[in-house]
Amino acid sequence: MIKVLFVSSESNNSFGVNRVIFSLKKFLYKKCKFSYEQNLLKFLKSKYHLIHIHGCWSLRLLFFFIFSKLKKTKIIVSPHGMLDPFSFNQKKFIKLVIWHLYQKYIFMFSNEIIVNSNKERNNVYKIIKHSNIKVIPHGIEFNNRIKKIKNKKLEFVFFSRIHHSKNLLELIDLWTNKVFFKNYNLSIYGEISDLNYFNKLNNKIRNFKNIKYKGALYKNKIQRLSVYDIFIFPSKSENFGLVILEALSSGLYLILNINLPWRHLNKKGFASFTNFREKNLKKEILRLEKKKQNIRSYKYIKKVHSYLKKNYNWEKISNTYISNYIKIVNQS
Repeated sequence: MIKVLFVSSESNNSFGVNRVIFSLKKFLYKKCKFSYEQNLLKFLKSKYHLIHIHGCWSLRLLFFFIFSKLKKTKIIVSPHGMLDPFSFNQKKFIKLVIWHLYQKYIFMFSNEIIVNSNKERNNVYKIIKHSNIKVIPHGIEFNNRIKKIKNKKLEFVFFSRIHHSKNLLELIDLWTNKVFFKNYNLSIYGEISDLNYFNKLNNKIRNFKNIKYKGALYKNKIQRLSVYDIFIFPSKSENFGLVILEALSSGLYLILNINLPWRHLNKKGFASFTNFREKNLKKEILRLEKKKQNIRSYKYIKKVHSYLKKNYNWEKISNTYISNYIKIVNQS
């Protein structure tokens, strides 16, 4: 049985890169000797067949990379969207310095790069012409016990990190300034990763009864989200977006920023795309009001879950990871 080590650029938080790691490790424990370690000394005292580096920019990752090379341990790197143009351009000068000092060499001299979508693969290949870039999507765990509360009007929810990249302030401006949107409730969930940005949001919504920030969302996520009808997501850029899978698993219909991927969800009847201007968003909401019984139905939820189980089942995805790890380890 192969022995695999995960290392992350992120601190021990419950969103972003670590959400993927924590979900995946539940299944990897059954299939390989798996460790998740941030301590370099412990790594040096142990022997692994493969190290999987998650994320970018942390100096700690460089040391894990160097010693992996010295120990002749196979290396896989997953950027988790951190090389996408929008993300790369945040604090761009610092990232360019890190990139040319060491980050690009971690990618260049790894055995494989794993990305989460075709879009991310294209973005990575533009800056690193690596010969082995593999696409493996994230997965989702399921809860089939969903009961819709059938309110008279559609209920909207946003959940993600509270950060300027999610474009939430523009959505709140619509919801608080335009008469049409004041007739609908919007609940906001998310861990605050940009306190200044959150304070701006909070100042705008504090006097409105129909729009509320309800804190971070950790436990019983699917059950709590399933009371809503529409997941509304104005984010400027996403390479994959676990929140998309979580929203679908909760039985929600999606209204997404026109710049985001996942166009196939529109063809499936699970999502629509808009530029989040008043006229277009209003038109979309009025359209959904006419079909709200359909998107609240058990038939709709069953259809969504069938799609997720076929394409984003962690059990199947973890098998793909294991097969891939074995292939890389056995390469000469």
